[in-house]
Amino acid sequence: MNTVCSTPYSRTSKGLDLARPVRRAQLVTLGEAMLRLSVRPGDRLEDAPAFDVHVAGTEANVAFAAARVGLRSAWVSSLPANPLGRRVAATLAAGGVDVSLVHWVEAGRLGLYFVELGAAPRPISVVYDRANSAIAQATPDLFDWEAIADTDFLHLSGITLGLSASCYEIGVRAMEEARRRGATVTFDVNYRQRLWTPQAAADAVRSVAHLVDVLICTAEDARDLFGAGGAPEDALAVLSADLGFKTAVLTLGAAGAIASRGGEVIRLPGHLVEVIDRVGAGDAFDAGLIWGLLDGSIELGLKRGLAMSALKMTVHGDLFRLDAGDVVGLLARDGREVGR
Repeated sequence: MNTVCSTPYSRTSKGLDLARPVRRAQLVTLGEAMLRLSVRPGDRLEDAPAFDVHVAGTEANVAFAAARVGLRSAWVSSLPANPLGRRVAATLAAGGVDVSLVHWVEAGRLGLYFVELGAAPRPISVVYDRANSAIAQATPDLFDWEAIADTDFLHLSGITLGLSASCYEIGVRAMEEARRRGATVTFDVNYRQRLWTPQAAADAVRSVAHLVDVLICTAEDARDLFGAGGAPEDALAVLSADLGFKTAVLTLGAAGAIASRGGEVIRLPGHLVEVIDRVGAGDAFDAGLIWGLLDGSIELGLKRGLAMSALKMTVHGDLFRLDAGDVVGLLARDGREVGR
């Protein structure tokens, strides 16, 4: 059901915006959630005596991070009506995420993934068990599109498009409905090589490019999927020209991020981080970027995104369990090691 407020203005962090109607949410994300089972650093998956359990999933992570910094955030998916599905919903709701648009199914499963946090020179090792999850089996007719599209921003990733043929249809429908109602669509390429081939992923992104307002991509994915290598400025130019995005953001790992919007290019450095758990850092970046875009600034979005990404890597699990004060504090410290 559409719950648009009749008040003809919305309140933003900068005050009253008389030009924009109040919407149900500032951000809606759509995608899969899973449970992550990870072992302690130094343990191997094959002989670990115990697992730490975390709620995970890229769009769920983005919604959670956005809610933690004060945005009205909602997450859309399909979950099994069992203790595992209820754990996901309860965890996200406890972080401030609206989960009322989730579709519940009696006969379904929740995807799992297992993480071995390798120490250099060993990389992180991931094993997925997500086939035939509830969202992978869902179809577009199951969702309330009027309520889903009642948002300022809609965010999806390439993972959602790659889960199944029906998930591709759901993703396209979500973007079409959001654009029709005037929402801004952000899309993170978020390529997963265990999900599909680089060519299949690139073809899917190209097929939805006309529905996307803001593209987010890692430098690695830009190179491997779209042949956009070389200097970050050159790679960004290829993405913008080849795919036709007016706003494109390229994340550069520890080197920060670069964005192009309306012919203007902005590049910002990253933060020095003592990494505890890097999984979910890109999702925290996306939430920070959208937070800045809601306040009308791509540069502020980069600053907030880089800060949130850095902070996320200092805590265990996929979810950003800090808040806006932590982000503001990091940005205000300007390199000071001790905040006092």
